[in-house]
Amino acid sequence: MHFSIVKMERKLENRESLLKLIKKAIELLAEKNVSQTVILSSYKINSVLKENYGINIKVDKIGRILSKIAKLNELKRLNTNIPKYKLHISKVSSLEFF
Repeated sequence: MHFSIVKMERKLENRESLLKLIKKAIELLAEKNVSQTVILSSYKINSVLKENYGINIKVDKIGRILSKIAKLNELKRLNTNIPKYKLHISKVSSLEFF
């Protein structure tokens, strides 16, 4: 019983740290973007995390979290095979992450 509680706590910590990393990656993408709209995808976020933090996270894991963030913030999904979402630069600071 004790082991499962510790395991659950570790999962929560990992999820929270993953959310923080994704938030930082989105902020970096918005910062470096020239236009008023940034296109978010799990591949872009993964690239930013690799280049800036040396962290490699599975793209499908990032994608699941990104889709939840997009749904929560009502971001428009682009009609592509790979899920991509439009985010206006002015909304970056007010993004909700669960």
